[in-house]
Amino acid sequence: MDFVERIIGRETVFAFKLAFTVGSTVLGYTQSSIWVMLHGYAEQTCLSTVHVTDSDPLYRNVVKWMEEHVFKHRSFRSVKAVTDGQSSDGSSSRSHRRQMMIDRWLGSPPKSQAWPLDRPSIKLKPYTGSLFFTFNGKWIYFTHSTKTGVDRSETLDRRHLTLQTFGLSHHYLHLFLEEATSYCRKVKKNKVSVYRPGSGIDRCQWEPIATRPARSISTVILDSSKKEAVLADMKEYLDPEIRQWYTNHGIPYRRGYLFSGPPGTGKTSLSSALAGVFGLDIYIFSLGNQMIGESEFETLFSHIPAASIVLLEDIDVAGMALRRDGLQPATSGPPTGTAAEDGYFERAARGAIRYPPISLSTLLNAIDGVSSQEGRILIMTTNAPQDLDPALIRPGRVDMHVQFDLPSRAEFRELFCAMFTDVLSKEAIINTGNESCDAESGKVETEEFKPADLESLATLFAKALPEGKFSLADIQGFLLRHKRQPSEACVKVAAWVEEHLG
Repeated sequence: MDFVERIIGRETVFAFKLAFTVGSTVLGYTQSSIWVMLHGYAEQTCLSTVHVTDSDPLYRNVVKWMEEHVFKHRSFRSVKAVTDGQSSDGSSSRSHRRQMMIDRWLGSPPKSQAWPLDRPSIKLKPYTGSLFFTFNGKWIYFTHSTKTGVDRSETLDRRHLTLQTFGLSHHYLHLFLEEATSYCRKVKKNKVSVYRPGSGIDRCQWEPIATRPARSISTVILDSSKKEAVLADMKEYLDPEIRQWYTNHGIPYRRGYLFSGPPGTGKTSLSSALAGVFGLDIYIFSLGNQMIGESEFETLFSHIPAASIVLLEDIDVAGMALRRDGLQPATSGPPTGTAAEDGYFERAARGAIRYPPISLSTLLNAIDGVSSQEGRILIMTTNAPQDLDPALIRPGRVDMHVQFDLPSRAEFRELFCAMFTDVLSKEAIINTGNESCDAESGKVETEEFKPADLESLATLFAKALPEGKFSLADIQGFLLRHKRQPSEACVKVAAWVEEHLG
């Protein structure tokens, strides 16, 4: 470049650079303007357009389909980096690291020498941009945008996607949306997605918090007659012919259940297992959530899709307008005045607003009011059913009441067998303490178990536990300390009972 400048002069080189820069900018702007003009004209004359916002579950279905079929081969220039702390089966890599440490300490051979889950993976998701792709031989123009702005001191960050194709009919776009939804159902087969309300400015939206393998109903420790009654009732309700029966008789298509009992008796576990049995997602809301006001609660409830389970926890707090944590109950809306409104919304965006409990009237209106959705299953849990208003649990709102009691010895026995089922097919590690683990050889004392042996241990274990004193969660917590030591659990349970009961 110095040689060129000496030959033709610095001024000439500078002029050439300036002309090239200006020309490139003008050309790029002209091309962009021409594309915007042509695209705008096509939208008005020959393009069919579908808009999907991130508040609709369909948004996640489309993005998931695009990630698997399009983004693997072609990516956006503008993407958002997201840390994915879970593996493909929903298990955290941290649990794999912990298991490898345990295996190394026990002297067991590692389950896999190559470990691709050593650290959370990073995924690149679309942020802004557009691209063409084909579906069933038809070109579709996909656009993804993210709007960030401020409205009344709230920082807004909303995602939006657009699908466009040539033609005046939305038929092909409708087929694509159905395919994306069907694909996500197949991917989620034998899995349950769990949703909770978002935080801050997203508190009016349901956010997915986990996708986990469906839990077997056999793992829920509950009286078999109660379990079978709930299964039969829910199966009948979800039958398509029954839905038509509701319609023919003018009855709202809803079903409600009340699970009551002491903490740790399996109310939430049964709800999760039922979702797995029938392939339903769970939407969980705690009525003790101080970050959600009544208007937000009504919005959330109206956005719950059909064919899903709504789990309302702590239902006994409904209508109890008590002060919590020394805070005065907040009003359901913002204060008046520009300055006051700005301060209110700013604190709401930070999650600093504390609301009183959801009132009983608001709850009843969300359950079966004029604007309430049909097709969903409502499960309410409570520790104090005697405190509930009769209007809340009348037939039509609660169709079946399942009482969870503190477990009997038969249930203690069932839990013990469920926890140690794996020892029947392989050698069970009986002692893993320092006193029986040879650090030099890495050998651990083992013993072969048979079904009769495990049943005998379960009977001895159950006899050592008093009925009506411990919940299933208490006993499971104890057994988890001896998850590979059924004999040791039987030996130490008496001392554990003495420690907790005095």
